[in-house]
Amino acid sequence: MLRVLVVAAALMLSAGEAFARRLGATPGLVDARRFLDLRKVLAGRFTELRAAAAGHAAGYSLTSWTGATPAEELGRVAGVFNAMNDAPREEGLFEDDIWDAGRVRDRGDMQVRFAGNRGYSVAAVHDATGEMAALTQLFVDPADPDWGHQGLTGVTRPHRGHRLGLLTKAAMLELAATAEPQLARVETNNAAANSYMIAVNEALGFELAEPGFQFFALPASRAG
Repeated sequence: MLRVLVVAAALMLSAGEAFARRLGATPGLVDARRFLDLRKVLAGRFTELRAAAAGHAAGYSLTSWTGATPAEELGRVAGVFNAMNDAPREEGLFEDDIWDAGRVRDRGDMQVRFAGNRGYSVAAVHDATGEMAALTQLFVDPADPDWGHQGLTGVTRPHRGHRLGLLTKAAMLELAATAEPQLARVETNNAAANSYMIAVNEALGFELAEPGFQFFALPASRAG
């Protein structure tokens, strides 16, 4: 596929942002950072949130796996990755990122396959159709095991409005408490315009940390 834009992010007010602006790159969405201090979370809080979300998610079941995406899930995972194309963002600035099973296999699991991270995935599946309706992922670097790093969290358009984002993320944090009991903090990034996911993260206890990241776009013809 021919790409017409080069897109990158830089920490706001950093030398990277100054460099991007000097190149004449167009600023796009701001990616806000939030941290969750697991040591401050009351016992049973994630179980309580998961149960509350499940009350709005009748007809959906949770499934999970550890490590790379199983072969039988590649196509369904690609569907959730593609759902990120209509997440809140500046229209006309970023190109759609198209995923299929092969791309999930080759690139979607890079943090596990090449970076050596431990990876965890929790998905919500629509019982009536078998469609993967939502997915959240978490990664832990063995070199820094106190930190969890949030990967994608996505809900496909036909299944929004059932609190599946909160359901899967609460279930993930329950899973992490057992699989990674040493975890002290989790970091996540969200587009500052994505009020829906920000509300989910704040319900879970994530707190805003500044500065965030500023995305920039530069025509590929000027970046070469």
